Amino acid sequence: MRILKIILIILLILIGLYLLISLFLPSSFDISRTININGPKRAVFAQVNDFKKWESWSPWLAEDSTMTFRYADQTKGKGASYSWKSQEMGNGNMQITDVRGMDTLRTAINFEGMNPAKGYWYFNEVGKGRTQVTWGFTGEFGFFERIFGLFMEGQVAGSFETGLGNIKYIVESQKNDIIELPVNTVSKDSIRYYSITETISMTDMAESGSQIFARNYGRILKLLGKKADSLITGAPFAIFHEWNEETRQTTIEFSIPSMADKEPGDDIKRRVLSASEGLEVNFLGPYALTGKAHIQIQEYAQANNIDLGPFSIEFYVTDPAAEADTSKWLTKVYYPTVE
Repeated sequence: MRILKIILIILLILIGLYLLISLFLPSSFDISRTININGPKRAVFAQVNDFKKWESWSPWLAEDSTMTFRYADQTKGKGASYSWKSQEMGNGNMQITDVRGMDTLRTAINFEGMNPAKGYWYFNEVGKGRTQVTWGFTGEFGFFERIFGLFMEGQVAGSFETGLGNIKYIVESQKNDIIELPVNTVSKDSIRYYSITETISMTDMAESGSQIFARNYGRILKLLGKKADSLITGAPFAIFHEWNEETRQTTIEFSIPSMADKEPGDDIKRRVLSASEGLEVNFLGPYALTGKAHIQIQEYAQANNIDLGPFSIEFYVTDPAAEADTSKWLTKVYYPTVE
């Protein structure tokens, strides 16, 4: 009994200390980080004002492969919202509550089982073509939650620094982001080709996309044999049959055009791509940034009431082994149209 009394006394002392310490801890928090970016305010603001762009730089998505998104009908500007589910970080939702020009953007953040919090963004021009951006996070602690404030700075600030760094990289890598890419109407002849189709998580694509492409193209080349170069009739290409934001998966058909009569093996197929008419953009730059061309075509089609087909194609014209400068890599991004 004496031991139980001692344990009880110790517990009461610890609880008392916890309550006493909580009295002197802040009841609210305000954490922010700032970075300077060599890019126009418009380009920086665009990365934050559209929730679909958050997937390109979000620090939490890179840290949590279990996270999935569900977007509302509106994803851009005041009123835009999305929700997420995560086995590691829990569930929640976020909404853009206020946008003032391209100077200020505010969000409401709800984490399941926690008090709501507010986010804020400030965008300031600090010179010609330079932007200072601040990302902040504020909220209130319940009395028994105040102790967590001792750890929040270290946890949240690091993620903010990573996210801002990612935005900096994206904007500075896409200095032509606000320049319109020409969208061309083209006709494509039919193509005979060999291909491998694979469904891949977007996390794997972000982390090891180049290896995935190299592995599948290498398997097709192995099938074609030692004389593969003489059997290939054009640039290798990839058909994107699916790009699912909710499941975070994409289905890609890795393809090499060839008139060879080699028998397909395992999951390598021999197919024919029908002749078609469609919209095409010639994109110069690294493969990771071809999304810009896809967006350009989609916006052009919407503005001109053009219906796009169920898939898109990227033709990789430049051989990376022959040209080291990624800014010179030519990728033809093509969408067949539907009459």
